[in-house]
Amino acid sequence: MFCLPAKIAEKLKQAFKEGKVNPERLNDLTSAQRRDFLTEIIGKENAQQVNLLFEQKLLLKNQERAMYDWANEITGLSKEAKEATLTKIRETYAEKKRRLEDPAENEKFLNEITSDVYSRKYKTEVTLEEAQNITELAQDLKRAKEKMKEDFTWENKKDGLEYGATKVAFDNYTGGLKLEATKVGLPEIIGKFKEKGMMPKVGATADLGKMSFNFIAENSRAIVASVDNSFWGRQGIKVLFNPKYSKSWAQNFAKSFIDIYQTLKGGTKAGDAIVDATKAEIYSRKNYLNGRYAQGKKLDVGIREEEFPTSLPSKIPVVGRVFKAAETAYEAGAMRLRADIADRLYALAEKNGIDLTNPIETGSINQLTNSMTGRGSLGRVETIAPIVNKAFFSIKFFKSNLDTLTLHAGTEFSPFARKQAAQNLLMNIATIGTILTIANTLDPDSVNSDSRSANFGKIKIGDSRFDMTGGAGSIIILASRIATQSTKSSITGKVTNLGEGYGAADGMDVFWNFTENKFSPMFSVIKEIVQQETFEGDKPTLLNEAKNLTVPIIFQEGASAIQNEKSANLLLILIADGLGISVGTYSIKSNWGQSTSKEMAQFKEKVGDKKFKEANDKFNKDMSDWFDGVQNTETYKNLSDDDKGGIITNKRTEIKKKVFREYGFKYKSEPATKLPKL
Repeated sequence: MFCLPAKIAEKLKQAFKEGKVNPERLNDLTSAQRRDFLTEIIGKENAQQVNLLFEQKLLLKNQERAMYDWANEITGLSKEAKEATLTKIRETYAEKKRRLEDPAENEKFLNEITSDVYSRKYKTEVTLEEAQNITELAQDLKRAKEKMKEDFTWENKKDGLEYGATKVAFDNYTGGLKLEATKVGLPEIIGKFKEKGMMPKVGATADLGKMSFNFIAENSRAIVASVDNSFWGRQGIKVLFNPKYSKSWAQNFAKSFIDIYQTLKGGTKAGDAIVDATKAEIYSRKNYLNGRYAQGKKLDVGIREEEFPTSLPSKIPVVGRVFKAAETAYEAGAMRLRADIADRLYALAEKNGIDLTNPIETGSINQLTNSMTGRGSLGRVETIAPIVNKAFFSIKFFKSNLDTLTLHAGTEFSPFARKQAAQNLLMNIATIGTILTIANTLDPDSVNSDSRSANFGKIKIGDSRFDMTGGAGSIIILASRIATQSTKSSITGKVTNLGEGYGAADGMDVFWNFTENKFSPMFSVIKEIVQQETFEGDKPTLLNEAKNLTVPIIFQEGASAIQNEKSANLLLILIADGLGISVGTYSIKSNWGQSTSKEMAQFKEKVGDKKFKEANDKFNKDMSDWFDGVQNTETYKNLSDDDKGGIITNKRTEIKKKVFREYGFKYKSEPATKLPKL
């Protein structure tokens, strides 16, 4: 339904009364001329809607009456005005009828109408030539689909792939029209600068600021997420850990490396061809054709993944191929795996007598499949996901882990799908538990079963922690810390109650730290600039913040490992991180720059910034050397967690006292806790 606002309708009525507007005159104009004419009176957006309604009415059999209805519908004319309008329509209708009956004129007229209809459907201006292309592609698609059998299968695979390829061509063309109208890239931003001058006024550049914000947010996230094949160990790990689907995971995992190789070899065009071929194969499947993928909550195939909101980095010379290879492996692999899992679940549901014509049943299966592969449902706020992802790295991935742990609580879910979700969660818990048990048997210090510790759900090798939960463990850790109002140090093992003591972290601090770790690259930079402190506790610099926006995660983790880890584990860290097994590398080292103690402030004031950092580095080296020597001894291993924490605290005090003395600073003595000697 469309209705003009009262003030706009009044303008149009006045134009009718003055004779400026009448149906005969409008009918003489082309579609484009009619829109331009109406735009002068009622504005561009209203003109397109009114013109579309006018042309739709003209397509009715009784076009004479249709034009009258149009004039009445949009303006609410008085009785006298209605009669006058109808008389004018009758007087000139014979000539208009001749035009519509003339084959050449009629074809031109219908093409003009089609142009406006497509403009409305695709929410962008569609030219006459583009409308004709859309029509031809739609006809090709219809002809290809006519080869499909009544049971939604094909006589041969070639016919199915031909239909899928035709649909991909149609989607790419129409999608390209919409993308062209809304795209934000470096050329568009530069164009805005040229348009407004190099030093435009703030009030005149709100659109420029928005474009720049989106450009940085989308491209930084895409770059940081690239140069790996991480889908399989992160978003797809819940599939791997369920034996029911692990074969599908392995087959598609192997295909992803072929995708990477072919993209690196052939470049962007080869990557696009792989994604298009994947879509074509999926579009030819029975469950796509019978509508199950789109029934209820849609299966996420043929969409852009949130980790890669833009493909602009793929246009960078040379390194763009590496970016494109990662994007191709992610998108093609995710689509194949989702379609494979959904097909298996549909078959299982049918075997159990589930009515798959019910959108709740099929929608629940689709939603379960999406969450198993890293795309959780945001429900009513789904439409603002792109906005939320400006602040958070991957909000749907986080939601998929939350949905998995809560069995999709709070959502409309069928009993069959919830049962499958429960089975999937149990299988994941069992598989992860088995892996951690084996690791603990080989090295008892490599696994921590206390869910308040950051090491929970991880395998510790040296100073690096390998996450076996695909990120779900962090949610359990947060919930445990808030529920028990305590935390356990992942280094010393010391348990600390939240909110006890001056300046101690409380539950809100724990929640905020968890949230910060989910920030997008751009929001992490904004946070560090506002706080004037980096994640490591240093002052932010232009170089460091540029690195956070432009260096892929795998390289950032590699650099961290080089600083904190033994070289023997570097290759393992890079391989694991490249395949999506998140790795955190940190040690017993301390950053004195983060200390708020009066004593540390006095020491820094006495020795100056340069020597302060030098002293901190010396402390960390001595502390690390000591810890490396004792952490694997039987005596240390046999201590309780509290005793381990106490010994480490005493040693920190001892080494700090020694370093302070070397720099001529009198250390305020602190009583040492009486603990067993190592």
